[in-house]
Amino acid sequence: MELKNYQKLVLKDVNAYLDALMKTDGINAAWKEYWASKGIGGGFPAYCDDLGGAPNVCIKVPTGGGKTFMACSSLKPIFEKMPLDKPKVVVWLAPSDAIIEQTINTLSNVDHPYRQRIDRDFSGKVGVYTKEQLLNGQNFSPDTVKEMLTICVLSYASLRVDS
Repeated sequence: MELKNYQKLVLKDVNAYLDALMKTDGINAAWKEYWASKGIGGGFPAYCDDLGGAPNVCIKVPTGGGKTFMACSSLKPIFEKMPLDKPKVVVWLAPSDAIIEQTINTLSNVDHPYRQRIDRDFSGKVGVYTKEQLLNGQNFSPDTVKEMLTICVLSYASLRVDS
């Protein structure tokens, strides 16, 4: 499975943002630099730092536009920009139990094109984990995140903390 031309353009923009992130001092500066490079300077909304200093990327593509394959294809360029000593961990959020199950099955299936893309990009050193597997430490340890790409498939609710 290969990226379509419009998907390549979206990933080119992701790479441009990552480049801005690497050459500027901080996420807010990278945000401004990226949009300035697109010819959109003043008047653009400020960066929304919802994740407390962790850079985040959001791609907007219509339904059926291949967002999941684009997400799989964006992992390698993202981690290529990060320092080599940083763990390769992805928190893959899904909105419902049905989509979580579908995502886990798809990303765990070595015959599926999404998983094949990730395996190709990370030399087959990939682990896909559910919340339960993570909580139980099932095939997961601090060494795991150092040695391979670790994808944690979770629901938005998994991240909520009720007081």
